[in-house]
Amino acid sequence: MMKIALRMLLHRKARFAFTILGIGILFLLSASQVGLLVGWFNTITAIVREAGVEVWVMAEQTPAFDYGTAIPRNRIHQVRNVPGVAWAEGMYVGWSVWQRPDGRRVSVALVGLDRGSVGGPWSMQEGKVEDVHVPNSVIIDDLFLEALGIRAVGNEAELYGEKAVVRGISREIRTFTASPFVFTSMRTATKYDKAYHADETTYVLVRGAPGTSAGQLSRAIQAAVPTVEALTTWDFMWRSIAYWMLETGMGLTVILTAVLGILVSVVVTSQTLFTITQDHVGNYATLLALGFSRGKMLSSVVLQGLILSSVGISLGSAAFLGLSRLSARTPVPLETTPVVFTGLVVLSVACCLLGSFLSIKTILRIDPITAFRV
Repeated sequence: MMKIALRMLLHRKARFAFTILGIGILFLLSASQVGLLVGWFNTITAIVREAGVEVWVMAEQTPAFDYGTAIPRNRIHQVRNVPGVAWAEGMYVGWSVWQRPDGRRVSVALVGLDRGSVGGPWSMQEGKVEDVHVPNSVIIDDLFLEALGIRAVGNEAELYGEKAVVRGISREIRTFTASPFVFTSMRTATKYDKAYHADETTYVLVRGAPGTSAGQLSRAIQAAVPTVEALTTWDFMWRSIAYWMLETGMGLTVILTAVLGILVSVVVTSQTLFTITQDHVGNYATLLALGFSRGKMLSSVVLQGLILSSVGISLGSAAFLGLSRLSARTPVPLETTPVVFTGLVVLSVACCLLGSFLSIKTILRIDPITAFRV
C-alpha cells in the first residue's frame, strides 16, 4: 500500500511539490507564532526566573514584574523575621530617562539591586554584577548598546541629570517593553528615579530555610506581613505572562495566527487528498474488485496524509530552525522547547490526517462493480 500511495501522490509531481511547499509554509507560520510566544514568555519572566529565589513580596495587585509599586523598605526586615525565611533582600524596579552622550533621550527600565546583587544580570560580557554598587554605576546589555549610545565600559551618560558610568555589559538580557534594562544599586536607583524615596523598595526577594516549600513560605509571609502580596516565583511568572499576553491582547493575536496556520494546512491537505482520490476512483474500484479490502484502501489515504504532512513539516521545521538562529541576537527571538515543538508537530500531523476525512468518505462509497463498466 505504501507503493500505491506514493504512485498516486507522484502521479502529478507539480501538485505534490506545491502541496508540500504549502504545508511547509503553513507549518513555518504556526511554528514562528508559537516560537514568538515562547520567546515572549522567556523574556517576560527572565529576571523573575533567574533570580534564584522562592518567593516575591510586593504591593497588592501588582500586575507584572515591570509595573511594581513602592512598599516601605522595612518590609524587608519584617519578612526576615518570618519563620522559615533564610534570607531576604530588596529590589527596586522603576523607570527613568537615559540621556545619551549625543543628547538624545531614551526611556529605560531601572533595576536597583540590594547588597547581595540578587536579581541582577546572570550573564556578563564585561565587568561584574557587583560593580553596580560603586556610586553612579550601571550595567547595560549588549543588545542595547547602540540604542543607548554606548560603545564600551567606562562610557558615561545621564539619568535625570545624574551621572551614570557604565561599569559592565550583560549578555542578551532582553526586555519585553521598548525600554532597555539598566541595572544599578538600590541606593543609586533612587537618584535616577525621583518617584522613589530612600526608605522604599519595589520587591522583597526571599529564600526559604531548608525543608520549607515555596508555598508554605508565601503563606507564612502573607499572614505575618501587612498590606503586601507574597507570590511564589512560579505564580509571579504566570501573573506577569497573563498580564502581557491576555490583558493587553498581544498573546491572543499570536495564538489565533498560529491556529489559523494549522487550520489552513488542514484545508490544503484535505483538498489535495480529495483531488487525488477523485483522480483515482477507478483504480480504487479495480483494487476492490481484485479483492483488496476497504481497510487497505483507507490505509493508502492515511499514508498519503502522513507523507504529505511529514515532508511538509520537515521543510517547515528546517526553515524555522534557520529563522530562530537568525533571530537569536534580536530583541524578539523565536524560541521553543522540545516539548512545545513536539506537541506542535504532533498537532500538525493530526490535523493533516483529519484533512483526509473527505477522501475516506469517498472510498467508503466506491462500488467495485464500477471497475467493469464500459
